Amino acid sequence: MNFRHMNAVDIARCIWVRTKVRENHFSPEALANAGITEESVLQMLGTTHHGWVCEVDEKIVGFSMGNKATSEFWVVAVLPQYEGRGIGRKLTELTQEWLWAAGCGEIWLWTSPDTSTRA
Repeated sequence: MNFRHMNAVDIARCIWVRTKVRENHFSPEALANAGITEESVLQMLGTTHHGWVCEVDEKIVGFSMGNKATSEFWVVAVLPQYEGRGIGRKLTELTQEWLWAAGCGEIWLWTSPDTSTRA
């Protein structure tokens, strides 16, 4: 597994990964309707957000992002077949460390009120 900073060429694959997760699933159309597009994510990465990816065999299998302007842990997503390997935990740690270093005094994460899903 290789963990590294997200860059512009990773965005399309990260959006694809986000549409393939088991929980809190979004279709490509739903993401676009929510304003999550390659262009919007690129703009976020250039201003308020930062992200990390996890690669296995040179393919992105998970990613995370944080928003330093709002102190929000924005997203963590891992392909179902790679769950249980510590990828989500490591991506979460990287994002939290960046948010703390960016001066966020409190970090928050929006989750579903459905307690049967993981957050």
